[in-house]
Amino acid sequence: MGLPLSLVETGLSFLANAGLFYVNALYFMPKLYARRYYLTYFTVVLALMVGFTLIRYVLSMYILPPLLDVPMTPIRSYKIFWGQTIYRGMYFLLPSIGYWFARNAIRLEKQKREQEHDLRVAERNLMEANLAFLKNQINPHFLFNSLNFLYAQVYPYSEETAKGILLLSDIMRYALKEDDNNGKVMLEKEVQHLHNYIAINQLRFNQRLQIQFEISGSLQFMMILPLVLITFVENCFKHGELSDPQNPLLIQITTVNNQLTFRTRNKKRDGPKEKSTGIGLDNTQRRLDMVYPERYVLTVNDEQDYYTCTLIIEL
Repeated sequence: MGLPLSLVETGLSFLANAGLFYVNALYFMPKLYARRYYLTYFTVVLALMVGFTLIRYVLSMYILPPLLDVPMTPIRSYKIFWGQTIYRGMYFLLPSIGYWFARNAIRLEKQKREQEHDLRVAERNLMEANLAFLKNQINPHFLFNSLNFLYAQVYPYSEETAKGILLLSDIMRYALKEDDNNGKVMLEKEVQHLHNYIAINQLRFNQRLQIQFEISGSLQFMMILPLVLITFVENCFKHGELSDPQNPLLIQITTVNNQLTFRTRNKKRDGPKEKSTGIGLDNTQRRLDMVYPERYVLTVNDEQDYYTCTLIIEL
């Protein structure tokens, strides 16, 4: 039993339409238009339309009549036939152009995402390499043995100085320790590092620094990228007026579920600033971008007399 008459004509017409669509979208658009051969592409489009029209003519005049007793669309007027053929050709040609643009936009977006991911990985690797290089410049065993020796020698003469050496040892040990747990540390250790940094500076200034340190919520069982919070505290020491009892440096840490809110507020200093040893706010923000993408908010308010930083992280 043969195929239905309508199916033969419909199938051959479909092949002609699909050929025009995909030849333009998958071959000539990327080969010519994408390479900015606009004049050549325009000429090819005209040739495609001529070829499509000839194919439709051959089908209607020479292929379908022997197969079908009564074609579904016989040619009754060449003017109408040419008009319908050109209309149908444009009907499939224009969407094929849109199809290529859509595919190309998706491909470019995918490439952009891959490039951004590769860039973040490269920046992270570079930062880790730089940190490893700095760590390798110092022999930790020699450093800590020397600090322990100085602590033992100084303690009988000055307990305050010995305490400062011990604090310095703890600060250096934390900064030089190998990161674990995918580059993160316990939040408690990061906060203890802040306490040590403040304590050694209090020794430097004979306990005259005005600092208000507030913690709300539990710090247990939470991990954080190391040496992030210290950057904001160092910035306060660098630029802040810390000797005014009426305007103490405010450091607030609040945890709710897995969200950490860290806030510092300090009065600006008019005189000379302390030189910071931190990695800087810009580098810290890049590290946050890599480790906590779309999971943190950093807000900086630079007022006339006060400087406030608020960092919210979904740990």
